[in-house]
Amino acid sequence: MEIINSFYSGYRNGVNNNGHVVYCRYGLPYLICLPINRPDDPLLNPALTHLKAMNGYYANQFLSNLHNALNSEDVIAALYQYALQSSVSISDYNKAELIDTLSGLVAQSKLLIIPLFD
Repeated sequence: MEIINSFYSGYRNGVNNNGHVVYCRYGLPYLICLPINRPDDPLLNPALTHLKAMNGYYANQFLSNLHNALNSEDVIAALYQYALQSSVSISDYNKAELIDTLSGLVAQSKLLIIPLFD
């Protein structure tokens, strides 16, 4: 018998499902997407606005402490390429620099972090 899990980390395709599903350090799923790719679902939770505080400090902490086992090991690199809509080589950057850039985008409301749980 195969176990089927409805949540999975990584890229979500489809008309209303562009973005990445990541798991926080507590194992709770979040959708990270661009504002133009936000799903048009009236039951979807609003984006977390408190992560913008202190110029993205809380977003930085959120992204730095993602769950190691539930997320793929290159989730930060994939988020960076998705957020900038570019396939540039990211080998010149370390993880902290990528997270700083992503948290800056969250602080500027150019990247949304939406909880997928109640």
